[in-house]
This record gives sequence, C-alpha cells and structure tokens, in this order.
Amino acid sequence: MTITLSAETQKLLEEQMKTGQFSDPDEVLRIALQTLGQTEAEDYDDLDAETRAAIDEAEAQYERGEGRPWEVVREEWRARFIKE
Repeated sequence: MTITLSAETQKLLEEQMKTGQFSDPDEVLRIALQTLGQTEAEDYDDLDAETRAAIDEAEAQYERGEGRPWEVVREEWRARFIKE
C-alpha cells in the first residue's frame, strides 16, 4: 500500500519522530490509529443516564434545526467572559 501524506501531516509525523519515542514512522501511525480506535470505541451504553439524556436532547435539538453556528456562540462567550 502506498500512502501519500500532505505537507502538514508529514511535518506532524516528523515532529513525533524527533521526540525519540518511536522507532519508525509506522509505529507513530500504528499508535495514532489505535488511539483513534479507542476514542471512537467509547460506548454510549457505558455513560450514566444523565449524560445519555443530555446527548439525546442535543441530537434532537440539532435534528430540529435548533443548532447555532459556532462563530456566533464563540463571539457571545467572548463578549460575556473575555472582556477585552
């Protein structure tokens, strides 16, 4: 398998190699993919009922079109909490 990396990804890979924690680029990618798999494998059913209910409500709001653009929310938070 041939893999082509973007310049940004190549730079990130090289930075990880410079840490000395990895023996070769394959090891960096293997660890990264394993970590990604673990993160994605977090089981919804293992969450407490309150957290599941909050997630369900957020998804329902999104599906009803009640979401708000991040840019708008960010500016509201900056105005409220970061008084420049």
